[in-house]
Amino acid sequence: MVMSSSSTTLTEPKAWYGPPPPPELTDNAASLELLSQGAEARVWLATIDISGAISKADGSTSSSSSGGSKRSVHVGSGINVPQLSSLTQHPSPLSDESSSSSSSSQSVKVIVKERFPKKYRHPALDVSLTKSRTKGEARSLIRCKRAEVACPKVLAIANWSNLKDSDGNVNKKSETAKAGNVSTTSSCLFIEHVQGCTVRQYFEQRLESTATQDSPSSKRQRLEEGDDSNLLEFKQQQDRVTTVIDSHTLCVAYNIGTLVGKMHAAGVVHGDLTTSNIMIQNPPPPTKDITMQETEQRSWEADLVLIDFGLATSTNSTIVTAAAASNNDAPNNSKKPHKQQHSAEEKAVDLYVLERAFLSTHPESEPLVEEVLKGYREFFEGLGSNSDGSTEGTFGHVAKAIFNRLEQVRLRGRKRECFG
Repeated sequence: MVMSSSSTTLTEPKAWYGPPPPPELTDNAASLELLSQGAEARVWLATIDISGAISKADGSTSSSSSGGSKRSVHVGSGINVPQLSSLTQHPSPLSDESSSSSSSSQSVKVIVKERFPKKYRHPALDVSLTKSRTKGEARSLIRCKRAEVACPKVLAIANWSNLKDSDGNVNKKSETAKAGNVSTTSSCLFIEHVQGCTVRQYFEQRLESTATQDSPSSKRQRLEEGDDSNLLEFKQQQDRVTTVIDSHTLCVAYNIGTLVGKMHAAGVVHGDLTTSNIMIQNPPPPTKDITMQETEQRSWEADLVLIDFGLATSTNSTIVTAAAASNNDAPNNSKKPHKQQHSAEEKAVDLYVLERAFLSTHPESEPLVEEVLKGYREFFEGLGSNSDGSTEGTFGHVAKAIFNRLEQVRLRGRKRECFG
């Protein structure tokens, strides 16, 4: 299904289904590309022209201070997110993203996660659920960002209608307007566009590059001259799909464990940890020269970013920040850190989901799973220690409690696999 308008180029390699996207998005974005769609939401890559917003913000500061103040949406935990009423509003919260990337840029690429209306839900319930889930995702992203966990930056939230009136204008009269007893409001979350590839794509590319370097044609020629049993065994090995295990992929897995540990320490549980929801911002460029490739990979270290916090939940933070500690008196600061509350069950389930994702998506990846858990454990063991190693970490008990609960979660999972 392809939509077109006079002002928007809608590049759509994947066809969307369900209610149409909000006209505010399709009419005012310079280009719009569907990246993925699930039962809950659509993910768009939008190019938005904000040259008018930048020029107006630079040229008329008095008007913005008098009547153009930015609106915000409270998403909980004392966190406010800029509200986007229109892509053409002045000043635009998206202009900050453009100015941070390039001062001369007149457009910005952003990810728009659109939670569209559901026909099977009551209109009022649908609007409430859609808004609360969008706010929850924004809240988790901002909590991670404040704890310096690598994740996309939240730019704005918008609640837009999917319908137009008879004159072609967007219908903004009521959020629970009914069209055959169906909600007409989409909740859109604007976040930073992260370039790169997913960890899953990287592992698959490594497998393909390794397969081409093995040059099986010479082996096949030698085997064809021998008996049929050796040829059959060779064909079975060629059809077998495995995961490349080397120092480089093990380093990526270790960094994944460290990143997940940092997120859990910030009090956020992802809920959908897979290798498709972890991106590498600086994937190594493919090269045919094996010697050059090995040299580049020796000096390369993955820059990982967590994405897709749609199922994320919040727990008690493990890390006591310096600001929080300064507000307490000296006797309270001497309390043992193990008395701080933390939820081991949710974090253990998060690790179990990641473990099953590795084993089901990447065959024979047990060494990578062990490296992920090693990085996770060592991150918590290093919390509270000095950089020179003079002071030992004081949060090793947190990892121990989580791993003990992980064993119980594994037993429950095995029981479910055996008995259904």
